[in-house]
Amino acid sequence: MQKKALLLATALLAIATQAFGASANGTGASVTGATSDRVAMHRIVQDRAVAPQADYAWDRPYCLRYRSRHPDLLILGDSIFDGWSGYLMHVFPRALIDARVGRQFSSAIRIYQSLLAYSGIRSIQTIVVDLGTNGPVTAQQIAQFMMLAGNRRVIFIVPEVPRPWEREVQSLYEGLPAQYPNVQLEYWNRISTLPNGQENPAYFWGDGVHPNWYGIQALVGGLQAVLATRNG
Repeated sequence: MQKKALLLATALLAIATQAFGASANGTGASVTGATSDRVAMHRIVQDRAVAPQADYAWDRPYCLRYRSRHPDLLILGDSIFDGWSGYLMHVFPRALIDARVGRQFSSAIRIYQSLLAYSGIRSIQTIVVDLGTNGPVTAQQIAQFMMLAGNRRVIFIVPEVPRPWEREVQSLYEGLPAQYPNVQLEYWNRISTLPNGQENPAYFWGDGVHPNWYGIQALVGGLQAVLATRNG
């Protein structure tokens, strides 16, 4: 048991080292978006006064966090889940969270491929993907990721982001369940909008991308609802 825990810790250290050595942004990343991410990471500190526990918020550009020696949920994300990784750990104590400011989908493919080299992570059968905020996502990238995922359950969070690629990514994600029977969606783009189709300002910081304390509760609540269901 201790040997397995040591192997997991060693694996995660290797992944973290690799992540810090790689570029956060790939082709097509928005410089404005990256700046917005960094600003939001500082602003999130202000939400510590609102959230029930100060450690729910995280103001560092990268996180690789877990509590359980036997994680059963893998969460791959960008600044949205990085910034609220403490809250995610509270809600999902058996999760392994790998999130980074500015991350694009292409980076997640490499990270997941590296993680699969370790049996303790390879055994995780549910994956949550919160990406698409920092740049376009292609069908080819999805196909690469799903090939790695195999028959594992994959939940994509449909992003709400006032950036040029928003509709493209939303449309791509919304078509995935018809192509992959093991894919489910959380429609953050619906949860976070008002009946008139506008973003709910109570859920976001001023950039309209990063959720505040009230927004992350809604996002995570939606994820819990999807996790409680079964495919098909």
